Amino acid sequence: MKKDLQLFRLTNASGAYVELLNLGATLVSWYVPDREGKLENIILTYPELEDYVANPYYLGSTIGRLANRITKAQFTLDGKTCRLDKNDGANCNHGGFNGFHNRLFDMEVLSNNRVAFTYESPDGEGGFPGKVRLTVSYTFTDHNALCIVYNVLSDKATVFNPTNHAYFNLSGKGGTICSHQLKVFADQYVVTDEAFLPTGEIRPLSEGAFDLNTLQAYNTYFISNDKYVVKNLATLSEATSGRSLTVCSSMPGIQVYTGDYLDKPFAPCAGIALEAQGYPDAVNHPHFPSCRIEAGEEKVYAIQYTLL
Repeated sequence: MKKDLQLFRLTNASGAYVELLNLGATLVSWYVPDREGKLENIILTYPELEDYVANPYYLGSTIGRLANRITKAQFTLDGKTCRLDKNDGANCNHGGFNGFHNRLFDMEVLSNNRVAFTYESPDGEGGFPGKVRLTVSYTFTDHNALCIVYNVLSDKATVFNPTNHAYFNLSGKGGTICSHQLKVFADQYVVTDEAFLPTGEIRPLSEGAFDLNTLQAYNTYFISNDKYVVKNLATLSEATSGRSLTVCSSMPGIQVYTGDYLDKPFAPCAGIALEAQGYPDAVNHPHFPSCRIEAGEEKVYAIQYTLL
């Protein structure tokens, strides 16, 4: 696969740039200036491009067909049980072994600041129904906004819940994200068990052990308190560099993961994943907002990260 890897760079007027990989339609690096104007990479990046072939931490990759964990690696759709890859104990996580993170996408340059990646997932891949065509487009603006748009079309009724899995460290200098400040625009969260599987319960933040004024250990899905189509989900900031990141999306909430289980070549809490996505395990909890798409129905999802 090494010879098939293609890296592409989008550069804006300030000289800031992002690098993208056709394997997994992956965000590999993002160089932006600090308050002194020094360009530094604000996301975790493997030492070698070939490391993305294994990519055990899903660094920067497009996740699907279903982001997050699926209980017992199965769900029922229209009376049929769909059995998925068991890549997280008895459960499925981030699309399983056959997820988008390890699929080669076709790449097309659309303009000097926009590139699109396309992959056609066959019916039954990873256990998911329907032949799905996914296009992931990245646009990098002169205002240091990175816009990711997912266009998906299936020939059968299926389920879909994409996200991007970049880990941010706004210091640009390594170390941990423990000194970062996080604000999540939510008033509810999804309760999970010890395996990070949703129990089906939704609680107000006032009943959870969350102090959003300081960065704690999280692997939690927060539900947006904004009912607009595109909403502000979270803000991350780091005082020394002066960098601040906002996450806006059409998704109903955000999974915050503080990287507690990161290991070599990184360290625990070296980066924080801010994964705008639909409710986790919605396929097994009918009272959660549905992630179903119908045959022939084109769905569009969007995430925008903006550096301030």
